[in-house]
Amino acid sequence: MVKPKDFLTTEDRERVRAAIVESESKTSGEIRVLVVGRSTPWSWLPGAIAGLAAGGATWAALHAATWGHPDLVEGLISTAVALGVLLLGACLIPPRRAAKKRGAWDRAKREFSRLGMAKTKGATGVLLMISLYEHEAIVLADQAINDKVPPDTWSGEVKVLLDGIKAGRPADGIVATVREAGALLATHFPRKDDDSNELSDDVVIGR
Repeated sequence: MVKPKDFLTTEDRERVRAAIVESESKTSGEIRVLVVGRSTPWSWLPGAIAGLAAGGATWAALHAATWGHPDLVEGLISTAVALGVLLLGACLIPPRRAAKKRGAWDRAKREFSRLGMAKTKGATGVLLMISLYEHEAIVLADQAINDKVPPDTWSGEVKVLLDGIKAGRPADGIVATVREAGALLATHFPRKDDDSNELSDDVVIGR
């Protein structure tokens, strides 16, 4: 899996930052872009359960084979089997698609608050988050924006973002999405004379 810090080149990040600056020059809204590695918690749990089950089954079989008197060797064999299945399960039993999507959304909501987007003056923040392990792209907007746009607005923005990533041009997808979000914000929340840049325009790289 590509690491978050390697997902965009230095030049790509500057392109995204410039697109954010340009878009925010026309609106009082705030746009941020975040790239993270993994959002789904407990992704190792299925493998751990499989490992424990395999280790327990191996121990029971060895216990029976030694007439109830397993020694250190049998214990080590059971442990080795459990660890082997645990590692294999962690690789071969990924979280279900729904769990990945839910995990990515939960993280986006946490990051929205952590990055200060929930405290913008007009509740006009928009977060674009890409979660690499989950293969999820999320556009999350604050309440004041969602009160004025149709519910399916952001699904179109997500498609633009994903199309760029799937084509191997993630920066193009992000820049296009930033510009579309900026145009939408400018329509409903035009820039005011006393407007100030409340949040950093740099791409945020998470874990």
